[in-house]
Amino acid sequence: LRQLARTYSDDAAVREPLAMGLFNTLNAAKQEEALERRDALLEELRQLARTYSDDAAVREPLAKGLVNTLVDAKQEEALERRDALLEELRQLVQTYPQDGFLRKIDQLLLNES
Repeated sequence: LRQLARTYSDDAAVREPLAMGLFNTLNAAKQEEALERRDALLEELRQLARTYSDDAAVREPLAKGLVNTLVDAKQEEALERRDALLEELRQLVQTYPQDGFLRKIDQLLLNES
């Protein structure tokens, strides 16, 4: 998928499965306790979202990845990391207030506060 995304970088139909694949692999890495790999995959999702900032199909897996990693950080008692991930998620919501999925995430964050 990465090679396809590089070859067809302007094709959203390629970026969406790549973003979802990164998200799914990020979750699998956590289950396998491969935390460095999980963090590298999250960074790759961030980069993809920065490169295609107008693509909601890339932002959604990033937001999901941030939420899951935030929950992981809380369980790992990595409170500074949790707070940084929470701030990153809030910034994403503020940057794209029109994004319906991010608005749902924002509501969840408000309910948790």
